[in-house]
Parts: sequence; C-alpha cells; structure tokens
Amino acid sequence: MTDKKYTHKIVMFDVNSAKRVAVFDSGEAAYGFNCAFYQTSDCFKLSACDSEGTTFVINNIVQINPVEKIE
Repeated sequence: MTDKKYTHKIVMFDVNSAKRVAVFDSGEAAYGFNCAFYQTSDCFKLSACDSEGTTFVINNIVQINPVEKIE
C-alpha cells in the first residue's frame, strides 16, 4: 500500500488460497465496490478496482469478506 490513509478494506481469497486486500478511502467507496464485465478472446471476466487502483479479477475470487473499518 502507499502512504495514503485508507479507511476501509475488503479481504478476499482467490482460488490458490492467496489473500487479496482491497483498500478504500471511504466507506461509500468500499460498500460501492464496483465490478465491470470485460470480454477476452475466449471468455467474459468480471473485474473490480479499489481506491488504490489495484484491479481484482473476480472470477478467481472464492471468498469475499465483509467490509472492515481500518483503525
């Protein structure tokens, strides 16, 4: 993460059991975690982006935990 102060996060786990953390600069951004469909040459994928600009391929996520406030 960068030095910017983030207030909320969502912890996710992918198909390889790797932990992924999306961070947000407001509760509204976290609860409005937007997803977008896009098409590759062979299939459709669902991706989402956090406040830091990190993109997550939702197709690979198997667990998404509730929004947490960062203390």
